[in-house]
Amino acid sequence: MGSITPLQMFDHELNPIKGWWDMHALDKRVAIGTNGVTVQRGMVGYIHPTTLDFILGVVNGYMPLFTFPGENDFDANSDVGNISGGWLNTLVATGGYELESTEFVAGQTYDPQTPLTGATAGDLGKLTPSAGWAGGDMIVGIVSEQGPRTNDHGKDVVRFWPVFAPVHS
Repeated sequence: MGSITPLQMFDHELNPIKGWWDMHALDKRVAIGTNGVTVQRGMVGYIHPTTLDFILGVVNGYMPLFTFPGENDFDANSDVGNISGGWLNTLVATGGYELESTEFVAGQTYDPQTPLTGATAGDLGKLTPSAGWAGGDMIVGIVSEQGPRTNDHGKDVVRFWPVFAPVHS
């Protein structure tokens, strides 16, 4: 049963800047998991291998997925009295598109060509700069434009190309 009070639709965003509208673009419908953090639009996570639901964060070797709606958006949940919801649409990290997300670790520099990984602890599900290809992080994106930058809704965002680059030992 629905139970949400929604935020403004532009408070948390994942905006496809280029490439997603192609009929061959990759997306994936996943069940919303429970990991103690509200899933917002633009966060990164993966499909849990046994429960098959969406979990925030990055695990080496698991395909990164970027949330298109958040768990409390009307296309993933519903208002009180309705029985729909429980599913997220995500964009797959191997897709040929450029994305813009509000979900990144503030206070960092996002220079073009900087590898991105998933943050941990209090910033779980957000993007953060990586130490680089040899730094031991699984890379989930590459910064495509100097950031953070302010988008059309006055929100700070980071633009990037998603990638799937697991760490090899």
